Amino acid sequence: MNWGLKRNQLHSRPSPSGGMCTIAEEADIDYAFLRLQKLEETNRTVQKECKNLRDSFSALARSEQKLTAGLSSCNQVYEEETFRALVEEYHSVAKQMSDSSKQFSDIVQITVNDPLKKLATEFGSAQGAIKKRDQMITDLLPVRRQLEKMKDKERTGTNIARTEQLKRSLAVMEGEFKGTNKQLLNDMNTMLELRADYIEPSLLALIRAETNYYGECTKLFNSLVLHSDTSPYRTSPRVTKSEPAASELEARFNQDMQAIRALSIVADK
Repeated sequence: MNWGLKRNQLHSRPSPSGGMCTIAEEADIDYAFLRLQKLEETNRTVQKECKNLRDSFSALARSEQKLTAGLSSCNQVYEEETFRALVEEYHSVAKQMSDSSKQFSDIVQITVNDPLKKLATEFGSAQGAIKKRDQMITDLLPVRRQLEKMKDKERTGTNIARTEQLKRSLAVMEGEFKGTNKQLLNDMNTMLELRADYIEPSLLALIRAETNYYGECTKLFNSLVLHSDTSPYRTSPRVTKSEPAASELEARFNQDMQAIRALSIVADK
């Protein structure tokens, strides 16, 4: 399928054919147009939200780096060795997460945004093909009106020849229109049928990119949490680098929260 026309928005519905198409054919091409128009809107929305997602990940990475950089520049941090080690490792994790965020953004751009931008050009091409079809109707109707007028004229040799010429021209134009109309409908339906095949790999790539990002995030922060020698509230050293069970993490979290609530800087509620 190749319309080969300039890009444009899909905005003008196909014009009525003036009786050259059946009611069913008119309804089919109009319905296909509306479905394509909805697909274009969805495509534009997905592109926009993927960009917002990439921007959000980048903003989160920048904020976390600013946070850890601020902690690292605080003089009080260096008065306590274990706290200093924790802040330095946290800053290292934030830097690695920034790198992961950049990698995520690049992957989404290549596997989601770029293919959807390419798909967007097809909607403009479809609109161009519709415009071409409608122009054929515009060009054909005057010939039809001329032929109707010839029926009321005297049947002279000249008028008969002119009438036959108009009939042949009209037959050729109607045949070309019907072929173009049929091809347009086929192309529109083909585009609709292939939309899942085209978009599904991008969606899977997005899911995999997020899985990798969150997996890396979990791994890095679990490693940070499990460095028990950096916390003044833990007494037992870490004996394994394997990921702890959820119940163990919850117990450690509750222990840390109790210690935090015991601090003088935490207001009683």
